[in-house]
Amino acid sequence: MGKSKRSNWVADFETTTDANDCRVWLWGLANVETANTAWDVEHGIDIDSFCERMSKMPGVVYFHNLAFDGIFIIDWLFRNDYHHHEKFPVKREFTTLISNTGHFYSITVHWKSGHVTEFRDSLKKLPFKVSVIADAFDLEEKKGELDYHAKRPIGHKPTWEELAYLHSDILIVVKALRLQFAAGMTKLTVGSDSLEDFKKMLGKPIFNRMFPVLPESMDLEIRKAYRGGFTYADDRFKGKETRSGRTYDVNSLYPSVMYDRLLPYGTPIFREGAPEVLEDYPLFITSITFTAKLKKDHIPCIQVKGSGQFLATEYQTEILEPVTLSCTNVDLDLWESHYDMDILSFNGAWMFKGITGVFKGYIDKWMEVKANSDGGQRVLAKLHLNSLYGKFATNPNITGKVPVFEDNIVKLRMGPPETRDPVYTAMGVFITAYARDLTIRAAQDNYATFAYADTDSLHLLRDTDPEGLWVDPKALGAWKFEYAFDRALFIRAKSYIEHKANGEYETHVAGLPVAIAESLTIEDFTGGRRFEGKLNPRRVPGGIVLEDVGFTLPVW
Repeated sequence: MGKSKRSNWVADFETTTDANDCRVWLWGLANVETANTAWDVEHGIDIDSFCERMSKMPGVVYFHNLAFDGIFIIDWLFRNDYHHHEKFPVKREFTTLISNTGHFYSITVHWKSGHVTEFRDSLKKLPFKVSVIADAFDLEEKKGELDYHAKRPIGHKPTWEELAYLHSDILIVVKALRLQFAAGMTKLTVGSDSLEDFKKMLGKPIFNRMFPVLPESMDLEIRKAYRGGFTYADDRFKGKETRSGRTYDVNSLYPSVMYDRLLPYGTPIFREGAPEVLEDYPLFITSITFTAKLKKDHIPCIQVKGSGQFLATEYQTEILEPVTLSCTNVDLDLWESHYDMDILSFNGAWMFKGITGVFKGYIDKWMEVKANSDGGQRVLAKLHLNSLYGKFATNPNITGKVPVFEDNIVKLRMGPPETRDPVYTAMGVFITAYARDLTIRAAQDNYATFAYADTDSLHLLRDTDPEGLWVDPKALGAWKFEYAFDRALFIRAKSYIEHKANGEYETHVAGLPVAIAESLTIEDFTGGRRFEGKLNPRRVPGGIVLEDVGFTLPVW
């Protein structure tokens, strides 16, 4: 007899906010394949009834932010004599997939009834707030409002308003997931969905030949050159209220460099000493030991991580003592354009074959969907366009955390070492290198008015489009004019506020809750000023409560 098909469901918990009375007071559950209205949403008023319901059916159940709701489930399991198992749970056991940074991917429970339920995080499939999903997918359901702190004693009968809030949250995620599943996006994360789609388009045998699994030691050497986006507040304007300006964003930055840049493939060869660009191996990743001094009127673009001499988040203007870094030929060309460098030694290089256009069909497909669709289909296209590149550089070290029950509370401890095969790290290394190169060179071309950059954006202190910058609202890789501002304050990377010409503020401060940001003005930006309203999770008996820990603006 074959196994019965597992159904997909969406669930949600409403919980108390009292650390001394932490519990689920309302839960909801709806089938992804069939639910359309509030009448299709089941509900109950305690976690006992939820787990009883789960134990009667095999299925995959999605929570939007499993890191929160999952703690309530794990707490219940421990209290009801279930035990955690590393890999393959049997009856009255469960296993978890939690990253070393505490990101929850799944909880799989083998109930005493014999059924197995896998809880997954829909946030890994739809990386947006529920309110954003509702708007982006153009759904009739909208995120409601709820007084989370109202007193709701055990046995509280939910009001119509409370049920309506729960039903909307669930149906929004149900309808978005249904669209993803219909498009064949059934993997655990959207990145995995995109990689699978690309493999199918290219052909898996071709993919495996072009992007072989490299040995762990080789992958570790290549990974040393992997860096993120360029985010920088220029020292000339930092911490001072500026004049008017304009902001520009690249249309699909990462897909644009994937589209036509020379990218690596195949098994690299190692060359001792300095790299030599060869016709068959035009790309390289090298280790260099060097000193450097920033050229006059140039933007710094070298970060030194893992050194006690330098702050890892700062771009250096002068490196007096020799440092050793790994970089691509793309990075090295950029660095030598911006710095007077004294390369003391080349410590060997991995030489790669190069190819252009390998992603062209994939990007053309999803750019066309994006251009000719709206609502959910447009969102899916954007997810596919922006999620693929990072999957190539997935870290093979997947040592995660495991839950334990100590002091009547669920805690997370590091699990045993675990690894998996890398995908093809060099691809992620070169894509991000080209993306940084594009942004930094565009900023340098506009040095006189450049004030701030964040990965794919430029903030320039000028009132007209700059010469030499390709400006187009839709073209792949062009700079799109976003908005004009008449005043601004750039504090540091990931921290700025702009007063837009339409009278609204654009505020970005890393870690600052949106509810606080929406009320701030430039005059409110005083270094060290503290605001109430930043909520952090704290695990307590029963589950999690959110505590107001406040937020302090950075000092400059």
